[in-house]
Amino acid sequence: MELIGGRRWLTEHASAEARDDYARFDGRRQDFRALTKTYRDRLDALYKSDASDEQKRSAKAQLMSELRAQYQAMKTQRWGGFSGYDAWFAHANNASLGVLSAYNELVPDFERLFERQGRDFPRFYAEVKRLAALPTKDERRKALASAGE
Repeated sequence: MELIGGRRWLTEHASAEARDDYARFDGRRQDFRALTKTYRDRLDALYKSDASDEQKRSAKAQLMSELRAQYQAMKTQRWGGFSGYDAWFAHANNASLGVLSAYNELVPDFERLFERQGRDFPRFYAEVKRLAALPTKDERRKALASAGE
């Protein structure tokens, strides 16, 4: 909802400067998501590999080190030193990568659902409430995915 509501507010009420500020913010957020997804996918492949536990631990440490180095390079080269994600990267681990993945994978489905509800917030909220009442996570995910089709 932050994405949809934010875009709507910016279009209808914000100054050109505010829209430019948001575009920079959103660009950094997209960079962050792309970087973290790349490394989450690499870690997932590692965990599914036939490597020994010791090899996996060592490779994980290397990947996490690479992730932090990539972030530092991005921060310096693309973001002009913006440090808003420093704390996240300082404590990044499997759990934090997993939470990001779970959240980000559902955003496109919710955006499609909003469109399908005619970009009408009350209708959208009612449909989300209906989906939330489904008995299992699998049913909710399947219904959300198909609701946007």
